[in-house]
This record gives sequence, structure tokens and C-alpha cells, in this order.
Amino acid sequence: MIQRIQSIYLLLASIVSSTLFFFPFASGSGGSKPLFADGNLDLNDHIVLLILTIASSICSTVAIFLYKNRIAQMNMGKLAMFVILGLVGTASFLLFTSGADYSLRAGLFVPFLSLILVIMANRAINVDEKRVRDSNRIR
Repeated sequence: MIQRIQSIYLLLASIVSSTLFFFPFASGSGGSKPLFADGNLDLNDHIVLLILTIASSICSTVAIFLYKNRIAQMNMGKLAMFVILGLVGTASFLLFTSGADYSLRAGLFVPFLSLILVIMANRAINVDEKRVRDSNRIR
């Protein structure tokens, strides 16, 4: 199961997504009170951010166990990519509409690392799928 490079990429993507529980997206003051009540915009400030973070971590983890069906594994990776992009979009939207003075933190850049890892996993899955199709064609 954790013997192919795509499984390692997906495991790392899941771990990286889970680190968002520890890193805030931004810190600041003023603006909308619920977002920066504690001085940080993190997962506890908006339920959509929490749901998308959990979903991206789950999608990456589930994709690891779909190793016998490469097409389903690739589709789960694509779903994880869309969820991660939704997470970044939602966090950016909340920041821009907050009207607060803020500074960006590591949490806003962590999803991009996770996105890169999922893209690399999908490329590796695609290479494996192509290799299997080529070997079946030779037979």
C-alpha cells in the first residue's frame, strides 16, 4: 500500500493538510469581529474552513487506499485538488472581505504545498496507468 511514490505523496498531502489545525491563515486586528476575535484567522473562526480542511485530508487519505483502482485514485486526487482550491479561495475571500489590517501567516501557504503534493501524486498515478496500458497492449 505505501510502496508506490504516489502513496507517499498522498500521505504527505494528508499530513500537510492536517497541519492547518496548528497554523493560522493570518493575524490581525479590527475588521469583522468574529474572524479576528482572538487576533488570528484560523480554522476555528469559520466552519467552512474547518470542513474543507477535513475534507481535503480525508480525500488524500482515501486516495491512498484506492491503489487497486488507479482511475478512482486519480479521481479522488482531483477531488482533493478542488477541495484544496476551495479552501484557499474561501480563506482568501474571508481575508479580503474582513476589512481588517492583517499579515499573512504560514496557514495560507500550507494548502499550496498540499496541492503540489496531490498534483505530483496524480502524475505518478497517470504514469503507472500508462505503463499498465502499454504492457497490456504488448500482450
